[in-house]
Amino acid sequence: QVSSCLFHAFHGSRITSHCSRCVMVGQDAGLPPIWVILGPPGSGKGTYASLLASRFGVLHLSTGDLARGAAKEPGHEELRRLMDAGELLPDSMIVALLRERLNSLAGTSTAAGVTAVLLDGFPRSLPQAQLLHEDLQPVSLAIRIHLSDKHILAKIVGRHVCEKCGRGYNTVDVNDPEEGVYMPPMLPKASPSPSSSSALLCDCGGALVRRGDDGQEVAELRLKKHHSSEGPVAEFFRRRGVLLEHNVRRGVEDMDDLAVRIRAFLKERRSAEQRGASSL
Repeated sequence: QVSSCLFHAFHGSRITSHCSRCVMVGQDAGLPPIWVILGPPGSGKGTYASLLASRFGVLHLSTGDLARGAAKEPGHEELRRLMDAGELLPDSMIVALLRERLNSLAGTSTAAGVTAVLLDGFPRSLPQAQLLHEDLQPVSLAIRIHLSDKHILAKIVGRHVCEKCGRGYNTVDVNDPEEGVYMPPMLPKASPSPSSSSALLCDCGGALVRRGDDGQEVAELRLKKHHSSEGPVAEFFRRRGVLLEHNVRRGVEDMDDLAVRIRAFLKERRSAEQRGASSL
């Protein structure tokens, strides 16, 4: 078993009884079920994840936010060094962070109300999916979000954030009867028209600005990289019977339908597992 102590994970060492953190992270029998959400950048999977978290009582964990938070804590010097240098984190280190975070929840009031943990941003590659499956625990639900690149790029152009509170909005109206995709603008309550986006104000009164990383060229490169790696990840989960695919039609307004499909999917999986157990 590969260690999930961050120091030993980085160096590829195995769990050792001489390291108190190795001993601590090895005690993970009570981990909650793990869900993951897959999809291209800009498809809205982060928004879907937040809404699903509130609907199903799951804990939404963004691995990017998790790493940034951990880098500020004592004991994570190697993690902080890698992030300060702009280097990619080793897959084993990300799994170690996840295990550490999940173990820290054990016995807390937060854990008592959590039915599952929803990972956003991991896995992004087949090796990451395999490591998550083998070194943490198997994923019980993988939700894959589908949205055409042309719609993603259109919505990216319209993304704005409040420079005061950070709330996100979108000024673009996607209306595509051929693909059946209708995503109206997401505007402040007091701004019924997106025609003067430069003058839009957030509901809190702050000015809306474009995100600095939302250029079309950058978005196209991210999409190209995503398409080259997501297929094997989705196939990995499909073969294990945990993949649920969702075609975006109306953005956040899809949530009622998606929630119904998730409940039916999980119910069928439980039934299948019970049938399998009774046949033994």
